[in-house]
Amino acid sequence: MRACSIFFAIASMAWAAPRCPWLNAATAGGVLGGPITNLTVADNSCSFTRQVSSRVSELRIETQALHSPAADFRAYAARCHPPTSPLKAIGNEALLCSGESGSEQYAQVVGRVRDHGFTVRISTKGAAPDPEGLRDKARQIAEQVAGILF
Repeated sequence: MRACSIFFAIASMAWAAPRCPWLNAATAGGVLGGPITNLTVADNSCSFTRQVSSRVSELRIETQALHSPAADFRAYAARCHPPTSPLKAIGNEALLCSGESGSEQYAQVVGRVRDHGFTVRISTKGAAPDPEGLRDKARQIAEQVAGILF
């Protein structure tokens, strides 16, 4: 009987939901306005999605090793399309940008901590426009990610 219990305990750990190393689902849900409906974790990225009816909100975090951090970051920072705003006290350097693409609104922070670049992108489709709210949320999550990468 005990061996059976141990087997089921080990099996349940093997099938556990994926975990993002930079953020948990509860915090992501707070940022996106409620429970996460999908979490995707890959080698260097996590994507949290919340869908309610036609409204879809996503929080995506990506990291990348930079071989020559100062030089490589210029190319990495090109992910943030102008106009950009520099952010102070987030890693070694960070930029904030936001915009629209069709029905999607987004805010994005591209930053660097030591020899790692990171991107935090929050987007929403089918919701009332709130560009300032998206920028604030992206900045807050970028602070957390930068703190973990330090």
